[in-house]
Amino acid sequence: MTDYHSFEQGGENFLFFTRSARLYQVSQVASRMLYDLQAPGPLPTSPCLPPTPLSADEAPLYAELSDLLHREHRVPLPASHDREEASGGNRYQTFSIYLAQECNMACCYCWNRGGTFGRPGRLMGRKVAQRVTKLILSLAESSSAEKIFVNFYGGEPLLGFQVLKRITLELLQHEARLGKNFYLTLDTNGTLLEGAAAQFLARYFTQIGVSLDGSQRVHDIQRPGKYGEDTWQRIVNNIKTFPNPKLLGIRATLTAFSDSYLETFRHLTTLGVGRIQLEYCHEPGYHSNPIFEKLMVSPERQLAELREFADYYVDYISRYKDTRDIPFVSNLLDNIARIRRGNRFTRPCGAGTNTLAISSQGEVYPCIAFVDREGFAMGHAGTGDSLALHQSLSGFAVDQAFPCHACWLRYDCAGGCYATHYDMTGHPRHPHPEYCRNMKGRAEVYFYALTRMLDRCPWHLEKAPRPPPP
Repeated sequence: MTDYHSFEQGGENFLFFTRSARLYQVSQVASRMLYDLQAPGPLPTSPCLPPTPLSADEAPLYAELSDLLHREHRVPLPASHDREEASGGNRYQTFSIYLAQECNMACCYCWNRGGTFGRPGRLMGRKVAQRVTKLILSLAESSSAEKIFVNFYGGEPLLGFQVLKRITLELLQHEARLGKNFYLTLDTNGTLLEGAAAQFLARYFTQIGVSLDGSQRVHDIQRPGKYGEDTWQRIVNNIKTFPNPKLLGIRATLTAFSDSYLETFRHLTTLGVGRIQLEYCHEPGYHSNPIFEKLMVSPERQLAELREFADYYVDYISRYKDTRDIPFVSNLLDNIARIRRGNRFTRPCGAGTNTLAISSQGEVYPCIAFVDREGFAMGHAGTGDSLALHQSLSGFAVDQAFPCHACWLRYDCAGGCYATHYDMTGHPRHPHPEYCRNMKGRAEVYFYALTRMLDRCPWHLEKAPRPPPP
């Protein structure tokens, strides 16, 4: 078990403690001493003696570091927040609906193949939609959560717009009776975000994510239409004419052929949206197809681009006193704000316990990445509310998981994405070493960015909104 980690980032030296989430910026001399102190195993149970004689100037610093490590050893391990609900209750809060398991585009990196997972395309019919709506209402009624998040997903969900309308209006009709608030969101490629659909979404939805991969050149190569047609201009026109632009956010996926993280961000800021999400293509499904491997951005390039962007972005936003005036890079600031809050996690997500995904045929799965995965179906809408979680996803605790129990990042990563592990190693609980290295490298960049923000523009951390639960 490793309970602290010292590292260098951006020419500065840092010390992070796993249990308490405390982060220190330390001198180069202190960093060298930490290297001498840092042996395999847990934190020391008592102050350490120096391995070699120290100068009069070094001895007090060594004693201070040794005492700090000793005090951190006494911080208790984070307790699991899992708890059994009262009889008949549940914790379900987030539902993702695969409204359309087909698409009108042919994106080169699409991890679920347009929602089809390599099978014939399908749209959710009205009868299935009725059963899905009934299931969500039933689970929401007995849920301990007051806010219920429903996301429409695909494929391209607006291919089933009429069914989307029926589900939306039915759910909202029951808010008062249930004493719940439904927050409706949509992930779309943006090509159909116009006319009646745009008007309806602007009225009833709380957030709409549009996929756009930066510049027109890059986007049209990576995200062509189903028959090879260009799509960037159509999507941009729909973004600019959307009735309520405050609802819109852009999600860009970066491949080995994309512009850099920073260049992509600069392209997207010209569109006037307030929320931007940039992700490298690393989602579930890639390792099942060798073609996708050529699209993956190397970990070395990812970390170099993230460091470059962190420096640029902190300098950029430090000129603004109000976050409303700048594009909000949601995934970057979400990670930095989460680290600052110091939340400790013993399991990675609520797949199957807090979160559910429902296929176009009404089958229930733990999350969107497990839809149509053999053996992971939990039940079916319309056949009762009894849902059975796959045994490999239940009872997880990071302190008992190998190799997570010995990792300094374990209470932040909390074991990582089950679905990604399943694709990379064949088991939801067995992370691939490459995955772990990437997560640790990113965390070091986020720690570095946090210290820069605290120094240059701490007001943005106070105002960064918290995202809805996954």
